[in-house]
Amino acid sequence: MVKVENKPRLGRPRDASKDQAVLAAARRLLAESGYQQTTVSAVARRAGVNTPAIYRRWPSREALLEEAVYGPGGHPLPDESGDLRKDLETWVRIFLARAARPAARAGVPGLLADSRSEEGRARLLAIGAPVRQAFARMLDGAVARGEITAGIDDAFLFELLSNATSMRGLARGMGDADAYIRSLAGALHVLATHGAGIDGTGESMVRR
Repeated sequence: MVKVENKPRLGRPRDASKDQAVLAAARRLLAESGYQQTTVSAVARRAGVNTPAIYRRWPSREALLEEAVYGPGGHPLPDESGDLRKDLETWVRIFLARAARPAARAGVPGLLADSRSEEGRARLLAIGAPVRQAFARMLDGAVARGEITAGIDDAFLFELLSNATSMRGLARGMGDADAYIRSLAGALHVLATHGAGIDGTGESMVRR
């Protein structure tokens, strides 16, 4: 008898365009109908896919909406310009625009209420990891050019950027955005250029 070797079947590669269509549909529904009405079945109908296809990619409704709201939204992160102040303004503008869009303003309060588990926090960290890494690389580039010295707490600066733009975008949208962007980028630039050795508590690590 000839022994037949059972080899694992390779699955069909995931269609990234369908993933983006689902996320875009979720954002549109959040903006149009609100958080409670943005169900997986409603997203599936809007995106033109079936519900099981969504659950194969996202384990829960919360996971789907987290990526729709907190993910990059299909937009690439900015390239470095060679000028740290200019780069910081670009990052602030992108973060503010994302926080101010209708999907975020509709989705964030509901997600904060529903995603309180360790698993939910881990998902958010995973979604944001590529963005945090890109921000750190941008600061590393400024160090390499001699604009700032090594030792700045990039995680602390990123938290300031993220939290400040989130609160501003959710509360006031893009009202008077240009002035706010200049002000926040200026504050981040001061911390980056003069805050080497400052940790997330605001205390000098050199003095400890």
